[in-house]
Amino acid sequence: MLLAKKSTEHSTSISNFLGKTALGVALAAGLCGTAIAQNMVVRSTGPSAGSYPAGTKLSGTTKITLKNLDSVTVLTRSGTRVLRGPGTFSLNRTASSNSTTTARLERFITNRGSSRARTGAVRSAGVETATVTPKNPNLWFLDVTKGGKFCVANPATLVLWRPDYTGSATASIVEPTAGNVTEVAWREGNPLKKWPSTEAPLSNGARYQLIGSNVPQAVEVNFVMLSAAPANLDEAAIALIENDCQSQLDLLVETLEDRSASGPEQGS
Repeated sequence: MLLAKKSTEHSTSISNFLGKTALGVALAAGLCGTAIAQNMVVRSTGPSAGSYPAGTKLSGTTKITLKNLDSVTVLTRSGTRVLRGPGTFSLNRTASSNSTTTARLERFITNRGSSRARTGAVRSAGVETATVTPKNPNLWFLDVTKGGKFCVANPATLVLWRPDYTGSATASIVEPTAGNVTEVAWREGNPLKKWPSTEAPLSNGARYQLIGSNVPQAVEVNFVMLSAAPANLDEAAIALIENDCQSQLDLLVETLEDRSASGPEQGS
């Protein structure tokens, strides 16, 4: 297997390359002000999940009645609301938000990989208490540990991201039909790698297997080429839902829930 010669080796090249990505800029703009045209469900679990599937649009006068163990995450004009049953919720209540939360979401969308949280143990008084695994810092980075459908707005700007970058690593990109293999390599401490588009061309429906040296198992990724970059958070969520790009939708929802200013709400 040959190392892909076209792949860049330096994080500075990655930063310059990502700086040209219009998608991140467009989404960051959408996060400010009125990004959400109306209330939209982005995640629903529990007994009532069938009544509020992801992608459902709700008016401001809608009341949501949830049962025990129900959880519904809704994007609103003023922020994210996580509703936990049992109880009834009114969507005309203004969700609390602040500039700090907005700025963090902007960094999530436009992060260029300059902020690095390493995998490692958290210790207290010399005692190991927990292991912290970094979370993918950007909605549009391809996590080498996640398979399934992956939405791409511009194939020329696709970046591979690895969660464990405490050491050097390699990954094999395998085209399953012809069996062509391209290898990419990360230096120690670098989580990002530009997708080798010359050696492994991208198109709608293209499938590749990713076999990472520091990854428990191989995954297969099925690429979905978006016709246009989403102009705001609302459009991004809809695109992920409609194209079944589940790993990205999960990442988006988890990030929004983690950074929700109000936290989970209990029904009345």
